[in-house]
Amino acid sequence: MRRSLGIWIVGLTAAALGAAAVGTHASAAAPTRAAAAASTIDKTYSCKVRRRSVDLYASVDLPAAQGQPASPGFLGLTTGVRTREQNGVQTTVAQVSLSSKKNSLRIDTKSCQRVKRKIPLKPRGLPTPPNTVTPTLFGHDSERCGSTARVLFRLRVTTSNHTPTHALFAVRDDSTKRRPIAFYRWSPSKVSAYPGQSCVGNG
Repeated sequence: MRRSLGIWIVGLTAAALGAAAVGTHASAAAPTRAAAAASTIDKTYSCKVRRRSVDLYASVDLPAAQGQPASPGFLGLTTGVRTREQNGVQTTVAQVSLSSKKNSLRIDTKSCQRVKRKIPLKPRGLPTPPNTVTPTLFGHDSERCGSTARVLFRLRVTTSNHTPTHALFAVRDDSTKRRPIAFYRWSPSKVSAYPGQSCVGNG
């Protein structure tokens, strides 16, 4: 069922985004570096899923407010298959994530394998209209979505000076039918999120 968007929490910190929604970056996953000042990366991966559900999180740049620091826009997917200890706390490793910070793209290649098959970078087969997120409208979108034992994701991200500026992100079941799970159009100032029928708002 479609989620109802949660209330925007002003000044939500980057640390809270990682811990509460998509976990931490894989320590072994090195930044994907653009070869020039502006470039586009387009990759498709198949990832293991732990409990036949995945967590998706997208946010925009949020200004400092109410004593909280500014936080960068974020986009990420967690399948729950890997954890690690950080500062004495067990945290979940995100399988893919990026933010509006330089060299921020991370892909967990221990849990995900790059594949040649492509999936559409369109919200075809998903409910419309999208959930719209801006700095003054909700600030973030968080979903927990049912899935098969593996999921496919395709990410096309445009960078400027090695910093993500736009992204198209499609997630589907890695099965014969390749059922669409969710689709995102992301930028630091606006997100259009298309969660599927198996998704429920996650705060």
